[in-house]
Amino acid sequence: MNQISGRFSLAKGKISRVQELGVGLALLALCLILGFSTENFFRITNLISILRSASYVGIMSLGMVFVLSMRDVDLSIGSIYNLAGMTVGFLLTMKVDVWLAVIIGILVGVVCGLFNIGFSIAFKIPTIIVTLGTLSVFKGLGLVISQGSPFYSFEKTSFFFTKIGGTIGKFPVIALIFLILTVIFFVIYGFTVFGIRVRGIGSNPHAAEFSGVNIIKYRIIVFILMGALAAFAGTLELSFLQSSHLEMGVGNELSVIAAVIIGGTSLAGGSGSILGALIGALIIAVIRNGIVQLGVSPYWSSTVTGFVILAAVAIDYLFKRLRSSQ
Repeated sequence: MNQISGRFSLAKGKISRVQELGVGLALLALCLILGFSTENFFRITNLISILRSASYVGIMSLGMVFVLSMRDVDLSIGSIYNLAGMTVGFLLTMKVDVWLAVIIGILVGVVCGLFNIGFSIAFKIPTIIVTLGTLSVFKGLGLVISQGSPFYSFEKTSFFFTKIGGTIGKFPVIALIFLILTVIFFVIYGFTVFGIRVRGIGSNPHAAEFSGVNIIKYRIIVFILMGALAAFAGTLELSFLQSSHLEMGVGNELSVIAAVIIGGTSLAGGSGSILGALIGALIIAVIRNGIVQLGVSPYWSSTVTGFVILAAVAIDYLFKRLRSSQ
């Protein structure tokens, strides 16, 4: 039995590496095509813009790998991102210390994540339904806090704005933070008991429960983590823009899900890829940037993202059949 299990895990590992290699090559091909098709794609300023854009989506994608691996979905992350940004902006206009405001903003994300999973568990409602509702709830709270106006009238000379929102040389600090988090979550997801159990719950929840795994505890932790990462990403955008605006995070949930699925995380649960999520976030950012570079109307961005999601789901289905055959 152990021999069969070992072979199955080895096969899954090989398939995962093939997926990561595939999306990596797709990213390279996409960059080369845009590089030869446009004049400005490979300019340093444009590449920095792509890295920064990918980092916001990528940070949330790290948490979404855990969420999808447990057969859950969080559609409210864009609104959590927005609510956290608005909360921090409001606090800063009230002369609250910038670091205290950032901590409160992240705690807002924690509370939102806890509410999502708490409601799902209490009423036995799938998280996709719960978060479809809280997407509007959290977005509405952001509007209530802002009263429909952006926040920008606050002090911007602190380390948070000048360094966190800035660059080291020409490399965005936000992108560096994303890379550090990627390494941390790569280790957690692939090499710790927590990551193994998250994947085990998604692979076979009944077997995990029979083995004594507290599924509710792990779901709570994962959704708190997801909420915190979404809020953290929102505060990072504020550090760069030096303001919080009404459109912060709008539609990010689709970009995040697309990035994660492109990267090889299965919608059926039980498997995922942190490295793939990083590459997927870069692909989404390159596509968005490419639309602008090619002179196409930015209004096509959502349409293209939708087609990317459909393609990613189809690929996920094909790899699921491949896993089943092995």
